Amino acid sequence: MKNLKLSIKILGVVLMAGLFACNDGDDPSFKGRANVKATDAAVDAENVSAVYLSVSEIQATANGQTKTVVSFNTPKKFNIMAYQNGATYLVGDGELDAGSYSDLRFITSGGSDSYIEFDDGSTENLVIENGTTTGYRIQGAFEIATNTTTDLVADIDLRKALVATSDGSFKLRSTARVVAEDNTGKIEGTVSQSAEASERMVVYAYESGTFSASEENAPADGNTRYEGSINSAIVSENGSYTLAFMEEGDYEIIVAKYTNQDDDEDMEFEGRLNSSIMINGSLFNKISVTSNTTISANLLIN
Repeated sequence: MKNLKLSIKILGVVLMAGLFACNDGDDPSFKGRANVKATDAAVDAENVSAVYLSVSEIQATANGQTKTVVSFNTPKKFNIMAYQNGATYLVGDGELDAGSYSDLRFITSGGSDSYIEFDDGSTENLVIENGTTTGYRIQGAFEIATNTTTDLVADIDLRKALVATSDGSFKLRSTARVVAEDNTGKIEGTVSQSAEASERMVVYAYESGTFSASEENAPADGNTRYEGSINSAIVSENGSYTLAFMEEGDYEIIVAKYTNQDDDEDMEFEGRLNSSIMINGSLFNKISVTSNTTISANLLIN
């Protein structure tokens, strides 16, 4: 009887080993597809008209190992600034093993292929952290399910990612986030106070309870104000704003005002505006987002 039980256990181990051996990356029954899109929030620098990225390969990381989603014979080159307020650019799509992933990587083509363009037509090379080696990291956990297509959105948010360094160059920091589109909602609405021609208002979304007033201090070199924000949006001339691809959860909203105090190319931070959130005629101190919903939230400046 003992020998029989031992044989059954051994058989079970062999069967399990065979099952995992089948899932070696070659069996399509254990794969799903990923559509990788890119989006942006507006850049702070007034004189920047375009930020071009040139991507030669998209990778994903699972358990510390990178897997190729898709590689391009000709790199995909696109102006990330052209895709804001919920607009996206399809960078590429491909198959991945089903399972859990911790980030995406954009392998860039290097050289001067990724660059910034200014209003006067001049350009400046863009320094991308680890772009041509381990890849520009876009952080965020996501799942790939068997025989399912998952739409992934890489929210680069140039306002936070693109910084000018002390030597005058521009650097793309690894502050971007990736989300599964089906797990996100959208916040949109209006701000009751309009900005003058020389002013700008920006809406920032924070996970509830995470905002600290210290983030409004002058940032260290290479950092930005409101560093801990999840998303941001410039308030348009008609007072509207859109915070797209917000993952489920509770958020508080910060409204900041900027003015062009010295008539140069940049807006200077003036301060945070006291604001309240109005949803369906009632006042709230936070916004709860659920998947595949749009929350209409008007911001009242006190």
